[in-house]
Amino acid sequence: MEDHRDEDFSKSKPIFKAFTGEGQKLGSATPELVSLPKSQQDQAASEAEASASISVDSSQPVTSIQIRLADGGRLVQKFNHTHRVSDVRQFVASARPALAATEFVLMTTFPNKELTDESLTLKEANLLNAVIVQRLK
Repeated sequence: MEDHRDEDFSKSKPIFKAFTGEGQKLGSATPELVSLPKSQQDQAASEAEASASISVDSSQPVTSIQIRLADGGRLVQKFNHTHRVSDVRQFVASARPALAATEFVLMTTFPNKELTDESLTLKEANLLNAVIVQRLK
């Protein structure tokens, strides 16, 4: 340590130097948002039509499934336990016709698992009251 008590304090000016390097974007676990210009009315109409296409038998066990879409939207739909994973895929495709043209997969949230066997019932696939994420390929 040095004794500087006898010296006057002089505040030095910091020299500002902007960052001149370049950055690299790393991959993300969340899906990229795909913005598709579509009116709210058209979107609501296609969602209502998709919901009407799913016939739910209220005398059988019923579950609600939340689907997080690649465009940032969210759908909640009631299904019977005997509905198949393919019915969920068909529901997503009819609720968002613009995204149906692109290739996508359905995945569970935790643990992340791709739903490849679409012939399984929702009960067999352990999707009762689950959250499903749509990912674009």
